[in-house]
Amino acid sequence: MDLFFYRSKLSQGLFQVLILLLVLASCSSNENGQITSDFDYYPLRVGKTWLYDVEESSTLRTSCPDNGVTTSTYEWQMKVVDSFPNTDRGLTYSIQNSKRTKPTDAWTPVSTWTAQVINSKIIVNESNINYVKLVIPLTTNLTWNGNLFNTRIELNGSNQDNYVATLVGQPYKNSSGVSFDRTVTVVQNDEQNNIIYRDSRLEVYAYQVGLVYKESFLLNYFANSQLPCYAQKKTQQGTTFKQSLKEFTK
Repeated sequence: MDLFFYRSKLSQGLFQVLILLLVLASCSSNENGQITSDFDYYPLRVGKTWLYDVEESSTLRTSCPDNGVTTSTYEWQMKVVDSFPNTDRGLTYSIQNSKRTKPTDAWTPVSTWTAQVINSKIIVNESNINYVKLVIPLTTNLTWNGNLFNTRIELNGSNQDNYVATLVGQPYKNSSGVSFDRTVTVVQNDEQNNIIYRDSRLEVYAYQVGLVYKESFLLNYFANSQLPCYAQKKTQQGTTFKQSLKEFTK
């Protein structure tokens, strides 16, 4: 009985040490000697709000000469409205998304996402699809499968979607003219040379702020070799999306 008790206590102690090492690995000290954590690239607390400018274009063409492009601009608000315990002994945060065409309009609720931290992963559920947005600690060229917890198929026909952390800790100025001292750029995909499609996606996160810029180009080109615009990267169907932070609450 004493030996079993001793082994049990030893196992608990080793588990606690491993958790502590994971936390310490994600931390560093700033110039004032204060401890900082990479988890703060996606800060979560009830009441936190982000306001973005969005430009979105949708293309649908039936023939090469068609215009078929529809563009819209609007404001997008993300607000953490609630949190609740999850089965991984952590908290899951509810994020309400709202939209308006211009600043004088009332906000229209659009969707609710969730975000949570599981082990070293920040997982966000967008429209019932789980994405691994960040993996902590962040290092340059760190690579992970953003689709680890979903069955989504990308334009290349694969579920595997390798995200790569770049420019870790570097300053950044987004298209809304807002500057940030410490950011990480996550390149989710960068296929631009294919003559059949383009899949380019990236997200930029700022320390103690969260998402500050996002863009995606998901385009299917005309693939019929009999058409005059074949192999010219002429979009037959697809979307482009740019989202830039202009205001936020700490």
